[in-house]
Amino acid sequence: MPQIRRRKQEEEGDINITPMLDIVFIMLIFFIVTTSFVKEPGINPSRPFAQTAATRERGNIMIAVSNGDQIWMNKNRVELHGIRPLVEAARAENPESSVIIVADQAASTGAVIDLMDQVRAAGITSIALAAEGGDQR
Repeated sequence: MPQIRRRKQEEEGDINITPMLDIVFIMLIFFIVTTSFVKEPGINPSRPFAQTAATRERGNIMIAVSNGDQIWMNKNRVELHGIRPLVEAARAENPESSVIIVADQAASTGAVIDLMDQVRAAGITSIALAAEGGDQR
């Protein structure tokens, strides 16, 4: 008789982790689906300084303008007329997209305004310009 009691105690001590693994996989899938990814422009231009620069949390489309007025998006150099279809495609992926333009301080104002015009023509009205912030230059 004592042997039967020992087996019941050993069987009751097993922990089934299958439901826990199911929950972990469901959470992983949820986080992957709900995450929005920021696509880097491909270059890191020298941004101008602004005392009123503020951090912006929601900017998932980044476009860079180099000091030679070259436009970069998704780590590729893009012509001005090619920006609109790329921004429209990014907006189709995430309708709440906003654009951050990272322009070099030596980039021409005309190139930045032309770029902003193309972004607005693609249907995005939330556009921000990136700047260095801080107290001193």
